[in-house]
Amino acid sequence: MKLEEAKTLYPGEWIAFRAVEETENPEGEVALHNKDRRVFDRELLERKLTDIYITFAGPPVPEGYGTLF
Repeated sequence: MKLEEAKTLYPGEWIAFRAVEETENPEGEVALHNKDRRVFDRELLERKLTDIYITFAGPPVPEGYGTLF
């Protein structure tokens, strides 16, 4: 599965992705996913997952909110 496919499959969720190739849209597998970041982090530690890419499959800022840098 490509990373972009995983993001469309799990919208609005945190994804732990284990890539088998390093490209702009890598091929690999979803090791873990969850909407709740705290639960996601807890499961990540419990499973002792390493060498994975963590991403959020959603907008970085929810609609209606703004950011200031």
